[in-house]
Amino acid sequence: MPRTTAIDPTAWVDAAPFAAHLTHLASSTGLPWPVVAAYAGVSQRTAARLVLRRCRLRRIPRLTAQQIIAVRPSELAILRSRWVDAQPSCRRVADLVARGVPLALLARQLGCSPDLVARLADGSPASIPAEVALRARVASETVDRASYARVLRAA
Repeated sequence: MPRTTAIDPTAWVDAAPFAAHLTHLASSTGLPWPVVAAYAGVSQRTAARLVLRRCRLRRIPRLTAQQIIAVRPSELAILRSRWVDAQPSCRRVADLVARGVPLALLARQLGCSPDLVARLADGSPASIPAEVALRARVASETVDRASYARVLRAA
């Protein structure tokens, strides 16, 4: 009887094929790589080190590799037509606007019109495309990381 072995999630693998897959997903879907990484459940820092040449990773944890390779372009395409509750995104966008992020910049980051961004900021939409919700999460996390970095530099 064959013995089954559990895959060790702490094992490390070569990063190159997974960096290529992440880049392919972004280019084939038109989504920014941070959005693809968020969808995959991969940290923005890890994704950046996979895609950006200046600090390229050589190896990544097997679990991260599995998260990246599990994503298919067809899944990402569905994000444009699947609608989700807008309230979490409304809170994020309202917070970003309160922090002084311009509506035009948010519209570019969210891939939508400035009108939709204004409506998100005032909490009026009941639902939005899942892609916009994911982009709002990434935008919020990006601003939070930048704010945290500024605080650390000032300390």
